[in-house]
Amino acid sequence: MSRVSVNPALIYSPEKRQSHNSKASGFSDHSKTLNNPPPKKHDRVELSEKAKGLKKDLSGAEQALKIHRKKFGNIEKPGIYFVSGFDWFGASSVKGNYDGIRDMAEAVEGAQHFSWDQTDEIVKDIKKRDPSQPIILVGHSFGGDGVVEIAQELNTIENGFRKIDLLVTLDSVGFDNDFIPQNVKKNLNYLAQGPYKWLNDGPNIAMNYERTEVKNFLHPEEHADLDDSTDVQIAVLESINQILSSQEAGKA
Repeated sequence: MSRVSVNPALIYSPEKRQSHNSKASGFSDHSKTLNNPPPKKHDRVELSEKAKGLKKDLSGAEQALKIHRKKFGNIEKPGIYFVSGFDWFGASSVKGNYDGIRDMAEAVEGAQHFSWDQTDEIVKDIKKRDPSQPIILVGHSFGGDGVVEIAQELNTIENGFRKIDLLVTLDSVGFDNDFIPQNVKKNLNYLAQGPYKWLNDGPNIAMNYERTEVKNFLHPEEHADLDDSTDVQIAVLESINQILSSQEAGKA
């Protein structure tokens, strides 16, 4: 009978014994698997309910902006309007007595000059502008009454509660012009003295003081001379420049 020659060192080596014991016990060596688990797949990130609500609000705001631009316009320029009052001497209010309003309009780049009876044209021009653009209204006498009416007309859901950044009223003449609507951010109201008491305006009141800042100033000038006052002109132009400068700073 032939014999098979076997090397005992191979049978009783530690490696062989370990392999033999593992097979005998019916278990495989999982130590490497336990110490080095396979990489997990990235967990899916879920938005919180608050984040979902914010996303919905942003989508709604973007949609509203698109509707506004389609319905009105998207001119990327500020709207600056100076409005003269009625010329008591019979000439056109734009070419006649109210030189101060005209001079201020010419001093501001991009500003437009209108008569008190052109409020519809002003509203149409405002609607052409992007809602992010500032709107500034300056009116004297009947023009002061007109700019308040414009602000009130724009303070509707149909007109998107269009914001008026600055409303300047110079001794307004008319009815229901003392109450400033909530879409006006700031109102500067200048009051003249004499010679006709019935012609002079009274102080303005904000409908919502949390949204609107109203400042009333009493000046010694007569009604027709108020827009020619150097102090008034400087204050008005400085206020306009502050708004336009803030807008430019926001773009940078």
